[in-house]
Amino acid sequence: MSTQQVEGKLTRIEGLAELHPGEGSGPRIEKLAAVTGATVVRLSFIAGQTMDDHKAGAPILVQTVTGDISFGTADETVSLVPGTAVHVDAGIVHRLVANADSVVQLTILR
Repeated sequence: MSTQQVEGKLTRIEGLAELHPGEGSGPRIEKLAAVTGATVVRLSFIAGQTMDDHKAGAPILVQTVTGDISFGTADETVSLVPGTAVHVDAGIVHRLVANADSVVQLTILR
C-alpha cells in the first residue's frame, strides 16, 4: 500500500483491494490518503464483522471493492457488491454488516 502525489496534479493510491483484517467485532480501518476534497479510507472486514450505527460529519461515498456488505440506514438496507456504491449525506445514521470477507473503500468528501 502506498500513496504518491505528483506536484499536486495526480495522486496514486494503491492497496484499495488488499484485505488487512483486524481482530474483534469490527473492521480494520486504515486511512490511505488525504487529498484535495477527499479522504480515502480502506475498511477490511471478516465475514460477520459489523460497524454498528454511526454517522459521518461530512458526505461520504461507500464502495465495496471485494466481498458483500449489507449497508443500512433507518429507511433502507442495500447489498453492496463490487461495482456498487452508495452516497450518504452528512449526519445520516448508517451501519455495515459483512456477509463475506470484504474490502470497502470509504471516501469522505470535503
